[in-house]
Amino acid sequence: MESPHSLKALLNFHLASDASAVIHLPFILDSITSKHFQPSNHLTKWTSRVNSLLHSKDAGARWAGLCLAHRTSICSKSVMIECAQSWLGIAIPLLSKKEPLPTLKASIYLCRLIFSNATDIPEFQRQISTPNVPKFTTALVHSLEKDVDLELKKVALKTLTRLVPLYPNIHRASHPALSTIVSRIFVHGSAGQELVRLASELGSVLHFTGGKVGAANLWRKSLDESMVSAWTAFVGVRTTVPDENGRLPQMQLLHEEPITSVTLSIERLYTSIQVLCDLLQSPTQRPVQVPVGSLVNLASKMILVTVDDEPPANVDPIVWATETSVIPGIWKMACKLITRLTKCLGRHMSPYSSRLLSYIVFHLEQNLPSSQQIPFLKAVHALLAYCHPTHLPSLSSRLIKTLLSGLTLILPNQTDIQNSITQANGSGKGKKGKKKARTYEGDELFRASSDVVCPAVDDAKALLAACDVLQLLLRNNTDVSPALQSMASRVILALFLGLPQIIPTTLSPYPQVYGLLLSKIHEIALELGSGSTSAMSKSLNLVLGAASNMDIDQVNYPTLIGFFSLIYTEIGLVAQSGYPHSPSTSPLLRPLPKVEYLTLFRTEESTEEAEARQSLRLDSVSNTTVPDVVTGEAPLVPESSLSSAPSYSKPSIPLTQITTATRSHEQIKDSASTLSSSVSASLVPVVPHGSSQERHADPGVVPLLFASTSSAPAAPTKPASFASYPSQSTTTTELATAPLDDADEEMPSINLDSDSDSD
Repeated sequence: MESPHSLKALLNFHLASDASAVIHLPFILDSITSKHFQPSNHLTKWTSRVNSLLHSKDAGARWAGLCLAHRTSICSKSVMIECAQSWLGIAIPLLSKKEPLPTLKASIYLCRLIFSNATDIPEFQRQISTPNVPKFTTALVHSLEKDVDLELKKVALKTLTRLVPLYPNIHRASHPALSTIVSRIFVHGSAGQELVRLASELGSVLHFTGGKVGAANLWRKSLDESMVSAWTAFVGVRTTVPDENGRLPQMQLLHEEPITSVTLSIERLYTSIQVLCDLLQSPTQRPVQVPVGSLVNLASKMILVTVDDEPPANVDPIVWATETSVIPGIWKMACKLITRLTKCLGRHMSPYSSRLLSYIVFHLEQNLPSSQQIPFLKAVHALLAYCHPTHLPSLSSRLIKTLLSGLTLILPNQTDIQNSITQANGSGKGKKGKKKARTYEGDELFRASSDVVCPAVDDAKALLAACDVLQLLLRNNTDVSPALQSMASRVILALFLGLPQIIPTTLSPYPQVYGLLLSKIHEIALELGSGSTSAMSKSLNLVLGAASNMDIDQVNYPTLIGFFSLIYTEIGLVAQSGYPHSPSTSPLLRPLPKVEYLTLFRTEESTEEAEARQSLRLDSVSNTTVPDVVTGEAPLVPESSLSSAPSYSKPSIPLTQITTATRSHEQIKDSASTLSSSVSASLVPVVPHGSSQERHADPGVVPLLFASTSSAPAAPTKPASFASYPSQSTTTTELATAPLDDADEEMPSINLDSDSDSD
């Protein structure tokens, strides 16, 4: 059915009467599209029917007419321009009458759409907008001055915030009235933070009324007034804290009751910080000077506030307790100001980034609740993303250690691993041993386990924010020590391999948290595994192979596919050419890979890495607990399963088949899965499935971070190829005694004293 006939059907059946229009309004709004308003005979009937609904005496019919006019303006701009004069003549007077709240809101929505949707037509601006915008603004100001509904105030503030930048000259006369309304809402901040935020947004655009010349001056005046208000409010919530000279601040309280004065001061501080943030992100027609030093000083004073154990002498303890209780709110507002400053000023905040990072790291090291960690983590992420890297290596190291201590909560603790190993050792006993406890499949889902990693929403947000910050730190690792870099890489790899073994409900009661965390850990593991242009990490094969067996959303492989294609092409060309070198040309030299690209096992780590691991309490499996393979002790898997274990050899990739850079995504994933399967089997010791499953779905799989091998492979003197990484020391006796390949045979010794020509 064509559009005109559909419009005819709506007119004949759904809009036949006023009552029918009100009843069928949701269906009509969902049905009509821009195709319904093509030129036809029914279009005139449609506009006539809408006008009749707008002039109806029934309040419901008028509301339906306003909604239909709003939907028509969205679908057809030409119809809106044609009917704008008549619709505005009905909608604007309704704001001064006693109408129901839905009718008033629909009228404001219709007027705002008409005034903001035709700014590109000068004739429409001259004939329609210029005469009607002042009337509409006056009606909104009167509605805001009256004690009207809170929802209507929010809609009016949003509308004025939208129209003032579009018509700055028209609103120049209304600037005093609008400023008074904003100030009144700020004074009565107890009305709600949402209303204060909307009033702050309106105040941040009032400088447009000053024109191209005066707008910058009005903006700077508003910024200075907001800073003065913020300083006054900050001192008002620190009346019980002596200054450097030991004297309490002397100031006029906002209320005669000290406790009420603290509450009013913290509300004013929130309002001032909100206005500062909105002014910083508000556009200006000409460049303005931002007092960066003053703003950073304010944020520094707020973030340096600490909690004292006992109140000072000669201080009311109740007032001191009240001021202490609002300290987390002060930290949150300081982090909000730092984040907004960094995002708006960018590299101009680089001279202050080290100082601010040192303050934030100090707070993150105090084991704060997750709800208080989120603002600090957001501020750190902004400083790392928008500023130049810090020149203090200690800050990055402290921050990485703090983040790793929070992420390692996902890994199995010492009790889980000890129980898994105990069950594995006890499963090989005969009938004379203790009777094994009977368990049922899926029994862990019905157990009331209290050790959920992220029981609240703030816990999950803090964990995801920590992953984002850690990704930036490891990406810009110029100031991070190689030992800590290697340690962080191993923790990420252990998380990536351990997350699939965790039941999603034990991670968080919210199902989307598990997918988000797995995607972030997968992205970080891929970046770390890709290494550099000279060498790839030894964990790359394992990461790709594990990712191919996981259901990860938003997996992004293009960068790695291009990287692998380049490597495969280079290998194929070198294999075909047979390393041709000109006598006058030096051979191709590349730098040795870094430590983090070589260290993968505990036995390979350095002393600094061991100290960092022990400081993070990651030494969960002692050397006396995990049996050694080479020394002849019992392996972690039963001997019955060793006979069926496949033999692992060095996977090789035929170089003759890799000659082009256009390799498909499926081929790369298959080859990576084949390579990583052997690596994962040789790196991670497998423990038989146990009966206790309170936290991990498979407690027998020990993450790679806690794996221990008998001997560490020697560090290669040149970057190993893509096919040579899986050759690692194994964890079973059968694999450890596998025969050597021809390429691994020992070089025969040459007797230099012998003379072959003597024969």
